[in-house]
Amino acid sequence: MALLTKPYQTQPKLLEWARKRPDIVSIESVRTYTGMNVYAVSLTDKSIDDSRKLKLLFAQPHAHEPATTAGMMSFMGKVIEGEGYGELLKRAVLTFIPDGNPDGRSRSPEEIWDGTKYSNEEFLKIAFGIDENGERFPRMGRWSLEEYSPKFIGIVYEQINPKEFVEPNRDLESSFSKLVMRAIGRGCDGYLSLHQTEFERSEHNAMIILPFNFEELPDRIKERSMRWAEAIIGAWRETGANPVPKPKPLGYGEDQLKYFRRCWGEVYKKLPCLTVEVQNNNTRTPPDMQVKLIETAIEASIEHFLGEGGRP
Repeated sequence: MALLTKPYQTQPKLLEWARKRPDIVSIESVRTYTGMNVYAVSLTDKSIDDSRKLKLLFAQPHAHEPATTAGMMSFMGKVIEGEGYGELLKRAVLTFIPDGNPDGRSRSPEEIWDGTKYSNEEFLKIAFGIDENGERFPRMGRWSLEEYSPKFIGIVYEQINPKEFVEPNRDLESSFSKLVMRAIGRGCDGYLSLHQTEFERSEHNAMIILPFNFEELPDRIKERSMRWAEAIIGAWRETGANPVPKPKPLGYGEDQLKYFRRCWGEVYKKLPCLTVEVQNNNTRTPPDMQVKLIETAIEASIEHFLGEGGRP
């Protein structure tokens, strides 16, 4: 399958899958302020009751991290169009939010970032925007045109009303967050948040980030999260990647922690949640490898949870 990252590519394919395979595909959506749809896609054998199935959520919020979308689309395509996944769908409900911000993704100048056209500063100006002085616009969970007048609004932001914009995973009013919370509210055994970063001054090209409040979490969640993280890291190594050896929380400052605390602090206390980061906009990790590492993280997660007996 060709890499699918833009809404004009992904959304028709999702609807096609739902039409062709109503026995295993369910779709729900949230309509954005600008009129686009953010989709959540669940895959399972609908002939079998879901109450005892493993339930996993895979999602991505950021428009400048397209390999996450391509990786989810590739994996879903294999399950829906391929063979050999019947037993998996009898045992699991797999929910995907492949494009958490189609508004932003539709404004991206690239379908995927290969590191040959833009420096990282140029790339990050596209992601977060350009202020009145030509500098990179500051990263904020929510901001308003009543207070700021950027020359260019970064693709990372979703517009939620005539004046306000949000970063999807840092504000509960985003379309992405609404779908994530719905999925978790129905019951979820693990949530893998899929991301990309530049690893500009690092030899590594993938890592697992633990929740910011990891040390405060119940022991059962900490222990299961660590085993899960180690399974993904091990699978990455087998592909030839160079992941950061150990998972750990990211050292956010309070300016960013406040958003995570507000949106995710309570969620992290209820179920295992990990964040994947795969290298973006760097020739060391070309697009096909970016996508492979995302897909590997998904596959390793499913294999790990089923290997531990499914639901905790």
